[in-house]
Amino acid sequence: MTFEQIRAIVIGRMQQWTGIPAANVDYPNNAKPFEPAGKTIWARLAEIPGLSSTPEVGIGPCVRRTGIIVIQLFVPTYKGTLAITRAADTLVQQFEFYSDPAGPFECHAASAQVVGDDGNNWYQVNVRVPYRAY
Repeated sequence: MTFEQIRAIVIGRMQQWTGIPAANVDYPNNAKPFEPAGKTIWARLAEIPGLSSTPEVGIGPCVRRTGIIVIQLFVPTYKGTLAITRAADTLVQQFEFYSDPAGPFECHAASAQVVGDDGNNWYQVNVRVPYRAY
């Protein structure tokens, strides 16, 4: 599987997520700058490739690609954590153990990391989902 195929699967899966309004999601290298001001909740998507390996050589090499999907969630500081926790829960349901029918792509168990105040008046929680593709 190519890096572009992985990118397309991850972005496609994120676009299917209905946990927050679609306009409140910042995708990598958008055509126009994302402006979070005035939003009650927003998210930023990153797909970070990891190490590749060749677990099989048989007739030809079979490359296994790994990586991690990171979705950063933000709500205004001092406005509570209910909305961000519910959004994180729905993201886990969206990505955890997802297997793409179009190709050999699998997500694994998701983890949440509370970052807290990011210094810009946003309270942040990161949802991280490791993946493997062949």
